Amino acid sequence: MLALVFLLSTGLLQMISSPCDAALLQDTCRRITTSHSGIGYDFCVASLRADPACASADRRGLAMIATRLSLAGASAAMSAIANMTGAKPNPRSRDCLGVCWEVYDAAIDHLNVAMRNIGAGRYREAVVFLSAAVDAPDNCEDAFREIGDGAPSSPLAHEDRDFGRVAAMALAITAAMG
Repeated sequence: MLALVFLLSTGLLQMISSPCDAALLQDTCRRITTSHSGIGYDFCVASLRADPACASADRRGLAMIATRLSLAGASAAMSAIANMTGAKPNPRSRDCLGVCWEVYDAAIDHLNVAMRNIGAGRYREAVVFLSAAVDAPDNCEDAFREIGDGAPSSPLAHEDRDFGRVAAMALAITAAMG
């Protein structure tokens, strides 16, 4: 009995102390950042490693983690949009925020479908939905650029940039498997 407790605690300690398969994580991030320089190798490694599921993740698991991060980014953008809309912006900005809400709402739907497809091993189908989601930040930024009020970027530039990076990462990892 004592030996079993020792073996279980040793296994648990190893899982805690080695959060990810370093070789797989580094190889995956190296591969995707050579063709997608906007993601950044350090960002890729740190983002994926931060998720506890990384400890047992294979490449599919890394794609799932990146897609979950994308869902969190889209949700954060929608939260920011809701806060800005509640602050009673001018009508033109309100219209732009409405566009952003719509594209991020659609992105969340696309990401959820992509997650199901990744989980089922249907990577090509997942890529279609990830590709649709990855456009959300550009569409949001375009809405603010079109109002031409002289602002250098939209009030959602930070959220758009963060979502864009993780969504591109999810797309690149998944596309490499299909």
